[in-house]
Amino acid sequence: MDLLDYKIGCLLRLDIYDDYGVSIDRDFVSQFEEAIDAYEAYIAVPLVSGVVYAVRAGWSITVYMQDGNNFYRFQARIVQRLQQDGRPLMRIIRLSDIDEAQRRRYYRFKCSIPFRYRVIDSQHNDMDAPFVDGKTADISGSGLSFTSAAELEKDCLMECELVIDGTPVYLIGQIMRCTRSSNDDMNRFEYQIGVLFSEIEEQKREFIIKFIFHEERRQLHMRIS
Repeated sequence: MDLLDYKIGCLLRLDIYDDYGVSIDRDFVSQFEEAIDAYEAYIAVPLVSGVVYAVRAGWSITVYMQDGNNFYRFQARIVQRLQQDGRPLMRIIRLSDIDEAQRRRYYRFKCSIPFRYRVIDSQHNDMDAPFVDGKTADISGSGLSFTSAAELEKDCLMECELVIDGTPVYLIGQIMRCTRSSNDDMNRFEYQIGVLFSEIEEQKREFIIKFIFHEERRQLHMRIS
């Protein structure tokens, strides 16, 4: 596999390293634009909060790409930053083979989607209790965070109902943190709650990941068009 095998428009995730080789602690999303040859290509400069990130020639990057259920990665260096038809691009040169990678840490995607939950015990009792509305702050293949009016105990279990592209998805999650929101006087939701998907079928996990990839690609297209 080489860069000529990459599809134009496919979504990429990047680890970017500064002048000192230190990884920049951000989640960078890019897009494959054009292969020059098997070793060089143009990719989109990532945006952070809608602003083009100030990457520099000479910086090293790790490029991750998903193809179906498989993940691939390679090491590269930024050779040039340029504009093409008004789009910020960077030319990169591949420095390593493209190999299949273990699934990278799940990327947290900021979004607000329909979400409800109900607290259950370890035996999955109270499954007939009414759902409580929440509001997601972000979601990944391994969990989500949301805001709620109720304080919830750390480590307790909950059944989650997510509606993704009109499809209800039911999961069991474990509360990993519950912190009071700093702006609760302006919002009826008072607590920020982080949930780990403790019981999830891989089919549902892949469904969530594909939704995230689709939404990232759509937003990236809107920003660079």
